[in-house]
Amino acid sequence: MSIADTDGPRRSHGALIINWAGLLLLAIVLAFVLTQVGFPAAVLLGSMVAGIAFGVGGAKLRMPRIIYILAQGFAGVFIARSLTPSILLDVSAHWPLLILFTALTLASAFFVGWSINRWGSVAQMPAILGSLPGMSGAMVIIAQERGIDGRVVALMQYTRLASVIFAVSMITHFLPNAPLTTITPDAAEGFSWTTVGLSAALALIAPFAARLRWIPAAAMLAPLVLGACLEASGAFHIVLLDPVVSLTFAVIGLEVGLKFTRDTLVNLIRIVPVVLASCLLLIALSGILALALRLFLPIDLLTAFLATAPGSIETVAIVAITGHADVSVVLAFQTVRMLVVVLFGPFVMKQIARIPIWKD
Repeated sequence: MSIADTDGPRRSHGALIINWAGLLLLAIVLAFVLTQVGFPAAVLLGSMVAGIAFGVGGAKLRMPRIIYILAQGFAGVFIARSLTPSILLDVSAHWPLLILFTALTLASAFFVGWSINRWGSVAQMPAILGSLPGMSGAMVIIAQERGIDGRVVALMQYTRLASVIFAVSMITHFLPNAPLTTITPDAAEGFSWTTVGLSAALALIAPFAARLRWIPAAAMLAPLVLGACLEASGAFHIVLLDPVVSLTFAVIGLEVGLKFTRDTLVNLIRIVPVVLASCLLLIALSGILALALRLFLPIDLLTAFLATAPGSIETVAIVAITGHADVSVVLAFQTVRMLVVVLFGPFVMKQIARIPIWKD
């Protein structure tokens, strides 16, 4: 092989390093600015925006799967640190409300799907599957397996997810709440490096849990459930170092942002305005449901909105914790909806598709 033959791979490798360096630098700058302004989950939001900028810019970067799975594991442990057994009490005490508002959230999502099918020239099945709230990656896989246009489903799912993250961050920023605080190793109750190591070990089970395909979001839920049980038992207090928490937020934000690629947007540019409008409509409907939920539960507006927000469970929970919402209520509603979507989503999708209201 001549020297000239190796120039291409070297340039490609060099461009990859430069793109990653630029992406991380932009994410750090945006996170710093948003932190100074006072946004909760600033690292999550800043990383997502940076990922979108580079994804749309044609950088063609992908978050390594193992890193994203580990980030889900650490997110589960981070959420478990704020949980108490009250989440089980919330589920048992308010199960009629959980079922009712899960059904209303799904109905709102399908109404939005029907709207973009009727007036946005989006085909029936992509509109239905793309409107299902939660588990975005699973919905895209289901679409591809069934011969449905996965590009449309991905655009709808990830645009909605990004919109929800941005919306809840804005709402959390402008709603009055307690000042944000951070836990440093010296200030953390019961801190020891052994506790830090055990807390990290909980997250490291994520790659093994991810193989359990029959459990939705197992990479996050397994560390979350185990961590919550240990935290509730009083065996030890979960401690995660601030840099680890920030890195977790960054990976999740980059994973969402990098899903937006130039190729997808160019090929589907005609429906991008429709998808954005549908996201705004779904967020507005979630706001209405949040106001309705407050009529039944004595909770603040932020908690109500996060409970009904059609985003992924880990991102909503992260914003709930950093925004000082009632995490047990938010997770109760989000978990029930996630299970319903994953377990019954394909069946519900078939039944909805049979209703003669869809445009061919």
